Amino acid sequence: MSASPPPPPSSPSQSQSQQHATAHAYASNGLEILQAASDAAQAISNINSINGINNPQAQALQDAAAAAAEAVAAQPAAALGHDAGLQQQQQQQQQHHQPQQQQQQLSSPGGGAVMRDPTVNPKLTRLRRACDMCSMRKVKCDDTNIPCRPCRELGVDCTYERETKRRGPPNRHAEAAKAAKRARLEVYPGSPVAATAPAATGPAPGSAVASPSPQTAAKTLVNIASDALVDAEAIAPMPVLELLVDDFFTYVHPLAPFPHEPTFRQSFANREDRLRPEFLGLLASMVAALVASFPRSAREHLKAQHGSQLFPKAVVMVEKCRDVALLTRGSKWVLKQPKTLDDAATSYFLGLASGYVHQWNASRQFMAETLTLVRELGFARPKHPGDVPTFGNDLYSLDPLPFNHVKDQIGKRVFWCLLLGVRSLSQLGASHPDLVIAPSTPSLPYPAYPENVDDICVLANEIIHQAEGSVTLLTGFRFAIDIYTTMNGIVSLELAYGMSTLPWPDQRLLLRDGLLAAKSIVDNLPPELQLGNHAVDDASSLASLDEAGMQYVPPVWPEAQPAHDLRNVIKAQPLRRRQLQYEIQRTNIFVSQLATRFYFVDLYYNLRDVYLQEQAQQEQQQEEEGESQPQQDDDGNPVEPASSSAAATAPGPSDEEKALRDADDKEILDIMARERELIVQNLLTVLGSVSQRSLEPNGGALISKVRQVASTLLADAPERKGPFAAKAEEALSQLIDVLLKLETTGPAGESRAADPSQMTAEDEDEELRHWAELRDYQLRFAANGGFADAL
Repeated sequence: MSASPPPPPSSPSQSQSQQHATAHAYASNGLEILQAASDAAQAISNINSINGINNPQAQALQDAAAAAAEAVAAQPAAALGHDAGLQQQQQQQQQHHQPQQQQQQLSSPGGGAVMRDPTVNPKLTRLRRACDMCSMRKVKCDDTNIPCRPCRELGVDCTYERETKRRGPPNRHAEAAKAAKRARLEVYPGSPVAATAPAATGPAPGSAVASPSPQTAAKTLVNIASDALVDAEAIAPMPVLELLVDDFFTYVHPLAPFPHEPTFRQSFANREDRLRPEFLGLLASMVAALVASFPRSAREHLKAQHGSQLFPKAVVMVEKCRDVALLTRGSKWVLKQPKTLDDAATSYFLGLASGYVHQWNASRQFMAETLTLVRELGFARPKHPGDVPTFGNDLYSLDPLPFNHVKDQIGKRVFWCLLLGVRSLSQLGASHPDLVIAPSTPSLPYPAYPENVDDICVLANEIIHQAEGSVTLLTGFRFAIDIYTTMNGIVSLELAYGMSTLPWPDQRLLLRDGLLAAKSIVDNLPPELQLGNHAVDDASSLASLDEAGMQYVPPVWPEAQPAHDLRNVIKAQPLRRRQLQYEIQRTNIFVSQLATRFYFVDLYYNLRDVYLQEQAQQEQQQEEEGESQPQQDDDGNPVEPASSSAAATAPGPSDEEKALRDADDKEILDIMARERELIVQNLLTVLGSVSQRSLEPNGGALISKVRQVASTLLADAPERKGPFAAKAEEALSQLIDVLLKLETTGPAGESRAADPSQMTAEDEDEELRHWAELRDYQLRFAANGGFADAL
């Protein structure tokens, strides 16, 4: 083997210039890294200030920056030291050749300020510190006098109040920075900071230190800033989050049965919020939906954090959760492939929360995003005729199973829950072109119903079917689907041509069939979900729980939950939790059925009014044509109008057909009139029998439905009202007043505080008084036999 030739010797001047260049490069690298660290830390500070997050991990970022600076400073130490020696030698040579008078000018006789000659060493003319104004303007500061010359010229104060940064490599903080980086690498093994792990943890003994390039260090720190190092505690402390997660699966999950509870709880226990941004976003959206629909669930936590007299409203926490969820997605989330069912569930809950706080534009956008994700993930045209869409096939997943039943069931639940929301919005008159789900067709069918089993029976590789007749949490959800799909006929016609293109006889038949279908659904409900005539029983049960001292107590962390908290009953008695969930589903089923029945009845009366108005216009037009003077030809003979001639030749309906049509119209009119009376009675019965504990957690959706039905019934024309409806006007008016008060004091209601995002103790007391008014209304209804004496 031949040795490689040695490098050619260089002259002393060239060596010095190279060393100066090397030292300058190292200094430049260090400044760029420190600048990147400052930018990254500032980015996290901005994020935290926007979201109101007290993120302790910002210190870890600063430690990472200090460690990166130490790594850069450790390498060029020899070069910088050698360069400093050369500078000292050069300075001694220059001082040796300078005249004696120049040496005497370097210091004052009295030991005053040192005056340096710029010809001695230009590098030594740099000032130790510029004033605040010159530093901000990036100009040279003359500190021989105070104020300095630039400040005197500008006529401004010359101050030195800005905070100075410590120079030099870290000393006592270095070990803390290394430990913080090692801990972060253990938590985020895929983090980009792993590329600089050797520099952070220190070099091996005897090994050469490899300095990271400024681009690598800057990219690392900016990536840390973009990830923001946010975890679940950015939302609330973990003890509070545990209570909120329990509340979500108790109160919200019966109506929106996703995510998969066993899988989510396992991930939550494993703190996957630190590992998977998708999971953190899902958790944040779930808390947002819970707090928006059930503001009291987090109110005590907000009061404890911000004061008992003036504290943020629930909408503030909703917006913070939404910010955390969007932060986990990042700026390039729209390009992410593949997206997951967690993304779809997150979008749905964000849309639900935005709707509860009356941010309708954001709600529609998130719901439309959910529909897009559901279509992307499985709800698309099937590959083979006769197949239905599924969600268990994931080509991008690392799951070894060919078909994941958990994903399939959750995907179907998200789709059907979204369909229920779209149908409900159309009933409220708030439909939007971006939220259109066409009825099922043979070429593009709906997914099958989710299996009627609880989450614990849904495994990745199989579904364990429960005993026949078991009432699961999916039982009530499937009945709700049956109720809203009775609108498919009307939705199909509206999307195709519009109801006006259908003749009136066909319109009334379509509405009658839909009404009868919606009414028949509740006949098949199991006893656990039946409303029946249990108003007195429910009221007595409510009173017995109140007498026992059991009530809903929001989180009071860091204190322990009191013994009379309803959560203790739920944890100690799982059957009581299931009964409470049945009550929530029962209330939702009957309120949804009432809203759907009223939708058919109200649409019938509106279309009938249009038909009668058109008939009256046609009769008036015929009378006017009949009274008009007949036309004459040139000889004076009368000429029959063409329209009259055509009408004479056109075959009209016979008297028998007219009689049949009139009979059908009278029959359907009687059905609709009786149904309107029943709706008034059932509305009062449902609202008079449900407990606050089952109504308040989802009050935002249920109250709006009930209020619209009651308001329309009360404002209807007198000819539409039957005897019962006429007598029940006072009861309906009282109910509407209570519901309006609850809406105005809800998550997006007004406040007495100067800041609309704040809530005072008086606002909270007022809201509780309104709920007490509703409960008083219910108890009076039960005690009076459904207001029978008043009616």
